[in-house]
Amino acid sequence: MRRFSIKKRVTLWYTGMIAVVLAAVFAGVFIFINQLELSKTEEDLQGMVADFAHDIEFQNGTYYLDPEVDYYDDGVMFCIYDQEGRLLHGSMPVEFPKETKLQSHEVRNIEKGSKQWMIYDAAYQYGTGKAIWIRGIVSIHGMEQIMHMVLLAFLAVYPLLILAIGLIGYMMTKKALKPVDDICTTAGDISSGADLSKRLPEPKSEDEMRQLTCTFNEMFDRLEASFEDEKQFTSDVSHELRTPVSVIIAQCEYALEEDTLSNEQKHEIQIVLRQAKKMSDLISQLLMIARSERGKENFQFEPVDMSMLAEMTLEELSKRADEKRIHLLSEIEPGLTAEGDQMLLTRMLINLVENSIDYGKRNGIVKVSLFKKDGKIRGIVKDDGQGIGAEHLDKIWNRFYRADRSRNSQNQVRGTGLGLSMVRWIVRIHEGQIWVKSKEGEGSEFIFELKEK
Repeated sequence: MRRFSIKKRVTLWYTGMIAVVLAAVFAGVFIFINQLELSKTEEDLQGMVADFAHDIEFQNGTYYLDPEVDYYDDGVMFCIYDQEGRLLHGSMPVEFPKETKLQSHEVRNIEKGSKQWMIYDAAYQYGTGKAIWIRGIVSIHGMEQIMHMVLLAFLAVYPLLILAIGLIGYMMTKKALKPVDDICTTAGDISSGADLSKRLPEPKSEDEMRQLTCTFNEMFDRLEASFEDEKQFTSDVSHELRTPVSVIIAQCEYALEEDTLSNEQKHEIQIVLRQAKKMSDLISQLLMIARSERGKENFQFEPVDMSMLAEMTLEELSKRADEKRIHLLSEIEPGLTAEGDQMLLTRMLINLVENSIDYGKRNGIVKVSLFKKDGKIRGIVKDDGQGIGAEHLDKIWNRFYRADRSRNSQNQVRGTGLGLSMVRWIVRIHEGQIWVKSKEGEGSEFIFELKEK
């Protein structure tokens, strides 16, 4: 599963926290306001019932009502009951449950269907054993509807608000982590080996990011120095070994011309000669790479007929393939021309085909395809041999790396261990691409692309 970037994870974390906090705050405010409104309604209702009772005169065991008394005042409806609970004066809302019992000095909420009311009953004595009840009724349905609408409005706006917070937070996080992106980009360039002299831009602010940048730059300084030492060492060693190896080869060839040597002696000298030539080839390749890395190798870039070059490579390696009884097949589109160094491109094709022959199975097939695709020259070298395990695919381009040394030894695989490393180096020089598809036990497929002339 693909992991989120730090920017996205940080944005999700604090956006989620803000969403929870905002929802909790709104819920608390909503409940508080609702309770505040209910409490205020209760106080107003009790006060209005008391005011209504002040307008009634109680004298000589009876009570007197003003003929102009108003049984509806500011949303409150008043009803007068006798002590038996019978309605004497006033009226109640149409849907109000008439059977609601009287309860002295207690505020209650009454519901019927979707309607809601708040009521308050108060009993007043006006003679021996005589009393009347005054009930105040106020509808709270409207208030509940308003609160419900507020809740719906919040639920509608809430996702948009969280989205806006998330977007703003992402932009802020992206800006805050921009130095990290710069570090990653520059480190990637340095890691690719394109320019080991590049350094990370140091932030102006004296913070942790500047400290991290300085630490990375110090590390890159040491790495560059180490790589330069390695390049110099490789170049020096390769150069110094060329002369003694050339002498060994020359002396072996001279010794083989002597008629006085026995067959066994000649066989031993031939073994020394083969190994010396192998060493000479290894030194030549190392010296070429070292000189190129130090900018001391000049390449002759010119139009190269890749189709003809591929045919010549297959012809040259046909004897080597016959030794292993491997059938060389080709599917080469004629007239494909690339801009490059012919010697290097020849070496690239030879190394790829030799690699497929060396690791191909006996009586197997090695197929070379060359064609034009999307304005580029694409080449494919495919075999049905040993294949490469998935854990080795990203390492086969390293110098002297071999996926399975014991297996290589058993199968007497020839080579210096520089073949694929040099192939990738040559492709990079020509600003191309190369990759491999392989499955252990089923063979390998090397694919390269070069710019067409």
